[in-house]
Formats: sequence, C-alpha cells, structure tokens
Amino acid sequence: MPPPSTLSAGRRRRSAAPLVLGLAVLLLASLVCGVGLGAAGIGWAEVLRFLWAGLTGGTVRAGDAAAYTIVWEIRLPRTVLGAVVGAGLAAVGTAVQAMVRNALADPFVLGVSSGAAVGANAVILLGAFAGLGVWALSASAFASALAAMALVYAVARSPHGLTPLRLILTGTALAFGFEAVTTVMVFGAARGEAARAAMMWLLGSLGGATWAQVPLAAVTVAAGWAWLRVRAEALNALAMGDETAAALGVPPGRLRRELFAVTAAVT
Repeated sequence: MPPPSTLSAGRRRRSAAPLVLGLAVLLLASLVCGVGLGAAGIGWAEVLRFLWAGLTGGTVRAGDAAAYTIVWEIRLPRTVLGAVVGAGLAAVGTAVQAMVRNALADPFVLGVSSGAAVGANAVILLGAFAGLGVWALSASAFASALAAMALVYAVARSPHGLTPLRLILTGTALAFGFEAVTTVMVFGAARGEAARAAMMWLLGSLGGATWAQVPLAAVTVAAGWAWLRVRAEALNALAMGDETAAALGVPPGRLRRELFAVTAAVT
C-alpha cells in the first residue's frame, strides 16, 4: 500500500486537474479574443478561419490577404508572446516567493527588472553589444540582470547568513539605484529618438512583437519552468526556512544562487 504522503499528493493532483483544465480553456479563449479584437474590424468567423489556415498550412482567398496578415503576422505574435511572458513571470514569481518566504514578492522586488533595464538601455542608447546583432538587447539585459542579482546577493549577505527580510530590503533599495542609473542614461542620451525608444522599452510594449522573437522567449521560459519543476521539492523545503531545508538535505545557499540565475534569465 502506498504511503499516506503519496496518496495525499495524488488526491491533490486529482482535485487540481479540473482547475488546471478550466484555466487552460480560459487561456485559449483569451488568446482568440486577443487576436480577434483590434482597430481593424475582422469577424470572428474570419479570425477562426485564418487561424485554422495558419495552423494547418491552408490557403486563403486573395481578397483576404490583408486581413490574414493582420491576424497571423501582427496580432497573433503579440498575443502569443504576451502569454509566454506572463507564464514566465508567474513561474519565477512563485520561485521568488519561496526564496524570500513572502507571498507578495515578485522578480521586480529583488531588482532584477531594474538591473535588466540598465543593460537594455546600454544597447539602445550606447550601442553596447552591437556585434551580437538581434540578440544584443536580450544578451545585455540578461547580463545586467544577473549582475544586479549578484550585487543584491553580495550586499544582503551577512556573517550570519542570508535572511529573507534582508534580501527583500536590499533588493528594493538597490532597485531604486538601478532605476536612477537608467534615468540618468535616458536624460543624458544624445539622440532624442534613442531616448524615446528606451522609454518605450521601459514602459513595456508588445507592439513590435514578431514571430522571430517568440522562440527565444518560449525556449527560455520552458527551460526555466522545467528547472523549477525538477526543483519543486527543494523549493518547498526552502519555503519552510533555511534550517528546515538544511535538515532535509537541501543547501539553501546554493539553491538561492541557482534561483538567482534562473530568475534573471526568465525575467
């Protein structure tokens, strides 16, 4: 007979299955609504027909080419990328909550987003990492986010270890510092158009999303989710405290360093 813990976990999974299925249906419906709604009025029947044609490799009439382009090449990449980004932030947000044992924590609290903004602005305003071409923005944002996380970790450490409260306070304080650096870079930009592009990036927009940008985000989020899934039990132990995690054979310091890297990459 299976142990009680196994039976309890099985019951929890079965009870959660209807909720997961319902949320999946709502997500699919929201994706269709995101594609169907817009300035250009396209009927829902046409939207569904264009989506089916795009997914199955079907054909559309010559007179529908413009509407098909709007649905498949403009709206759908933005909607899909929005869903991928939301999934990534939700996943690492849960990991950060376990790391600092605070249900209100998210990747932005630890300064990850502010640190990434510094690297992104370095590309937009100063042309850094230009040799990487289309990957320059992502590479620079990831490198600066990772550097920001390392700085937060180094400052938050004390001779007695790393406490969640100290980590949150340090991350919040340094986030303001990173935002100040970003502001100085924007206002000191020599070209007004570059400053405008930097501000648009900081505000966040999916307006320029294309199919070429979806794979990188999807692969990164999938890899981060897979790692978090593998380390789920260790995260549960960490959420109960460093002493409990260590007693269960989970080194809290090493796990937090791994979480820093995953959080920086996905964010």
